[in-house]
Amino acid sequence: MTSVCINEDNVLEAEAAHGTVTRHWRVYQKGGSTSTNPIASIFAWTRGLLHRAKLDKNEELTKFAECLEASVIEAVEAGNFTKDLALLALNRNDVKENKDYLNTEPFMDAIDKHFQKKWAKIVA
Repeated sequence: MTSVCINEDNVLEAEAAHGTVTRHWRVYQKGGSTSTNPIASIFAWTRGLLHRAKLDKNEELTKFAECLEASVIEAVEAGNFTKDLALLALNRNDVKENKDYLNTEPFMDAIDKHFQKKWAKIVA
């Protein structure tokens, strides 16, 4: 979940609410694999970028942020899930790593694959 607040002076704050990141970091520090869902963090950043683009009238930054958001959605719609999403989408508790869901880095790679394809069309 991403929260976005804007005040009367047009100052925006966007943040991601994550309850598992600290626990996942501890697992990662010990060499374990994690499946951390970065979507809320990505959307917090893109919301900030979109606001900055609006203030600066920066069309390219707008396109970048919108492309990144669309790429995240496309990756998930294509069946690329982190563990939390797989549990919900598949409605099962016995999801398997690398079969039903991706760990953090491969999930980010899946988003990047969609982004690179979309961005190449935008800048062409």
